[in-house]
Amino acid sequence: MTIGSASQHEGRKLIPLLRSVSIKHGRGRPRENPKRVYADTRYGMALNRYYLDNRKTISQIPSTDTKKRPGRPRLLDKATYHKVRYTVERFFACAENFSKLTTRYERLAEAFSGLFQIACIMILSRVLR
Repeated sequence: MTIGSASQHEGRKLIPLLRSVSIKHGRGRPRENPKRVYADTRYGMALNRYYLDNRKTISQIPSTDTKKRPGRPRLLDKATYHKVRYTVERFFACAENFSKLTTRYERLAEAFSGLFQIACIMILSRVLR
């Protein structure tokens, strides 16, 4: 999770976020890039797609382009994409139950991040019950 100012475009946060990812998978060194990324249309910038292609990561980002572009069109697995987006949107709906998260009252990003992590733990404990 990254926290930025409200005036920044969300699409600009994808590359720094992916650089900080470390995926543990059993023994050995953790992987630094995921196999697949599901994202909203706001992350479908050309720079993000170029970065994901260079890292050999499959990008499942719907495009908003109405004009035809040369080359092979990108495939989108709509069924899996909608399933993942539904799960993400349900999580955001659960997080909105915490009033301190819906309106950010904390000035420090660390305090807000801590509250968000506590909310995630509480949501996970509800799901596992």
